[in-house]
Amino acid sequence: MTSLRVVAAGHVASDPLTVLLRSLDCGGDLGVVEMAMDAGEAGPPLHVHPTHGEGFFVLAGELSFQLGEEVVTGGPGTWAFAPRDTPHTLANHGTEPGRLLCVFAPGGFERRFERMLTDASGDGVDLPPSEAELATRLLGPPLTPPATRGR
Repeated sequence: MTSLRVVAAGHVASDPLTVLLRSLDCGGDLGVVEMAMDAGEAGPPLHVHPTHGEGFFVLAGELSFQLGEEVVTGGPGTWAFAPRDTPHTLANHGTEPGRLLCVFAPGGFERRFERMLTDASGDGVDLPPSEAELATRLLGPPLTPPATRGR
């Protein structure tokens, strides 16, 4: 029989970044991060993950996601998923702050966000990049606002 480890953690909803589930805590199956995006925030460059799929669930605001060639924009309750090897990015082109859950399956990429938190804390802990981080390839610029696309 497999023993399960129960993971439950509270956090302050106003924290700009929280790692809710580490792959180390669930046998590598998932990683889950909650993050805020400021109004007008461009987000990361277009990129691809060969090691995992990445899902996005909008909690607040209106966020845009590029998944392959398609761009989808939606508010709370919107779900977007980029399967492994699918170019993707996200942005908040709205006028209100946004908030979302990012789900990595299998887990591992949440280490990037753990490293961001560790670097920001200045506590001197050195977390090496995960295999998922090292395998990620940048493909292009961040998602441009709708009015400037195609120029």
